[in-house]
Amino acid sequence: MENMTATRFFNEVLSRREEKGVEEAYLFVREHGDCSDARQMNMRYALAAASGRTDEAFDLLNEAVVECGFWYPAEYLLEDEDLETLREREGFAELADLCARREEAAYANAAPGLTVLQPEISMAQSGTGAESAVRPLLLVLHGDQESQRDAEPFWKPALQYGWTVGLIRSSQIRFANAYGWDDIDLGAAELREHLESLTAAEDGTLYGPIVLGAFSAGAEVALNALLHDEFPADGLILTAPWLAEPEEWTEALERLEERTPRVVVLVGEEDHESSDSSEQLTRSMQLAGLECRLSIIPGVGHDYPEDFASRLIESLAWFAEDGRV
Repeated sequence: MENMTATRFFNEVLSRREEKGVEEAYLFVREHGDCSDARQMNMRYALAAASGRTDEAFDLLNEAVVECGFWYPAEYLLEDEDLETLREREGFAELADLCARREEAAYANAAPGLTVLQPEISMAQSGTGAESAVRPLLLVLHGDQESQRDAEPFWKPALQYGWTVGLIRSSQIRFANAYGWDDIDLGAAELREHLESLTAAEDGTLYGPIVLGAFSAGAEVALNALLHDEFPADGLILTAPWLAEPEEWTEALERLEERTPRVVVLVGEEDHESSDSSEQLTRSMQLAGLECRLSIIPGVGHDYPEDFASRLIESLAWFAEDGRV
């Protein structure tokens, strides 16, 4: 289960519940879940409750909220069908109230986040020239109910090739340590602010090329920034892109005008959430005159492919061609 994304873990649990029942799904989470992860603790207590393990479920919920300091939306705790038996337990109302107070505080203090990782080797080692005042920049958008910590292990191989990596975290918090992109206009605005803060750094560093990387729901924010906010991206890497209305993005391609970013789309052959829209978007980009490469990867669902690191480096090298670095 190493390097399994939050999205893949959730989909695996959901698939087991639908195909083999709630008991099988619970046993999977109990065996492979991470108790230090708020999302997976949520799955553990919810599935325990749904499978009739009421005492165990309540203990898990109490552990998550009291011992781990997590919180979950009060509305969810009070209305979700799986938790019906827990609401009869003494102490449940207090846990729900504690979560409500933490939720209110989290929304009041919501703010975007940016973690900047600097290259591990010199620009000379990366083949871009030690004297270059311009450094390549990769800005990464995580998936739904994730954070920058989920994205980091997949995108940080770029550091070895001289790229600065900016891991962006949405301000739109769902529950403890889980963020989403429901408001893609806000996401694009925050992305612009992050770029401006980097380019305004006192060390005077200039960045180029600038590449956007996105996983799942982060893809709509990246496209929104590129097409509606005129974000100066030279390249785009969309991995398992989740696009609610792909035709809306194809219609907006005319807004690029003279801009010609290169695009790489990576999608699993078994990714029923993203494969059709990825093909549609790729065709439209190619018809619009963009250099767009689509890779449909066998045996992969809604997740990063096992060889993502090599695909990432290959894509970044393509973006950096023609003296762009």
